[in-house]
Amino acid sequence: MRRKTGLIALTATLTFMVVGCQSHQAKVDALQKEYDQLNQQFAKDCSAEYLKVPPTLSPKCTDESKKLGEAGKRLQEERAKQ
Repeated sequence: MRRKTGLIALTATLTFMVVGCQSHQAKVDALQKEYDQLNQQFAKDCSAEYLKVPPTLSPKCTDESKKLGEAGKRLQEERAKQ
């Protein structure tokens, strides 16, 4: 009886570990997708502003740069949890 209970507990623990890893990877994937989209938008909207001498960013591009940096930070933090 104890052996059966131990086996059930071990199986449940392993199941929760696998599900936890999958949800962590899904979160990393979602953050990576968000970061890539923000990066593409920033490049599309603001790449010409970096070609100016000296490089200056409009308020719109400054906001997009901030959002991109925050998304990158969240992505790094989530990857560090592994």
